[in-house]
Amino acid sequence: MPKQVQQPKVALVYDRVNTAFGGAEDVLLALHTAYPKAPLYTAVYDPKKATWAKVFPLVKPSFLNKFPWLNKLHRWIPFLMPIAFESFDFSSYDIIISITSAEAKGILTLPHQLHVCYLLTPPRYLYQDREHSLQSHYIFKIPGMKWLAEKLLNYLTWWDQQAIFRPDTIIPISQRVGQRIKKYYPNIKATTVIYPPVTMASLDKENNIRIENQPTNYLLMVSRLVSYKHLEQAIVACNNLKKNLVIVGDGPERKKLQTFFTNYTFWYPFISETKLHTLYTQCDALLMPGEEDFGIVGLEANSYGKPVLVNCKSGVAECIDHTFHGIHISQEKTAEIEKAIISLENTKFNPSQLIHNAKKYDTNTFVQQFTQVVQYNWQQKQKETL
Repeated sequence: MPKQVQQPKVALVYDRVNTAFGGAEDVLLALHTAYPKAPLYTAVYDPKKATWAKVFPLVKPSFLNKFPWLNKLHRWIPFLMPIAFESFDFSSYDIIISITSAEAKGILTLPHQLHVCYLLTPPRYLYQDREHSLQSHYIFKIPGMKWLAEKLLNYLTWWDQQAIFRPDTIIPISQRVGQRIKKYYPNIKATTVIYPPVTMASLDKENNIRIENQPTNYLLMVSRLVSYKHLEQAIVACNNLKKNLVIVGDGPERKKLQTFFTNYTFWYPFISETKLHTLYTQCDALLMPGEEDFGIVGLEANSYGKPVLVNCKSGVAECIDHTFHGIHISQEKTAEIEKAIISLENTKFNPSQLIHNAKKYDTNTFVQQFTQVVQYNWQQKQKETL
């Protein structure tokens, strides 16, 4: 009787599991279909907010989860994150896959284990957004606080520069992120890009439901309310053009953005998947003017047959052709967004072509590409450790 080949034990690691559904969570759920027995390790876990994580056989948070208040204040304790991820014991696993835009890549593994890192981006708060982070909050105006923050960021940058060497293989989420790897980690060589998965839309109109105060003709934004998404400029552009804008999402910029709301602005901070389906189905186009690490919502809109206004520096712009699947902008200025909105109206898009474009990046394609890379690197690791 032939000897049965034992399948390698796999674990997944993600920075923080304490937010509602988003692009990175799409990646995790896709990897769950590939590795259904794999547990999910993370620094902090909030099961009430991250209901999507219930599909995993185990969600294992770090010691930080013993202090529930840290779930809300984790942005203020990044100096504890290296300790949190280094405290995990992965000795019972063969393959560890980290999905990260922050510290999860810094886990400690053994020589015979394979660590594959799916890099969403180098940490924004340490590199491209560092100065903005230090100027954007009132607390840094308190004497001495900015000096202290600089010291902590210097330490975290040093640690990040060490941690990037811990994975055996690094897979960038886009060509743009690949360029950032070369810029911030010049001694690191990443593998070929694997674009993240898009969940293809169901176009069954029977799934549409009535949403309170929903306008008839509108542009759509599905986004966390954070500064780099540039919602402010999109809101002002729509106000100037007298176009209805529906915004789905919440975040720290909420109070600031509300000062720009007019009768043309419709905001839904929390919404069900069914209602979001309705909004996608009935919108004219999706707006995403900010520079995104990727921006999977762009392909989600294409999967509904809807065109996208997208920043050409976003990762998803590599998958959305200008004038075929949407309109690219090069700057997040209000005037350029207005011009692009007019171009969206004047361009005749083929919904079938948009849906076909999104299909190229569906979950099955992602899982096939990702598992092939993991399998190849696992075989190479086994040869090295013989």
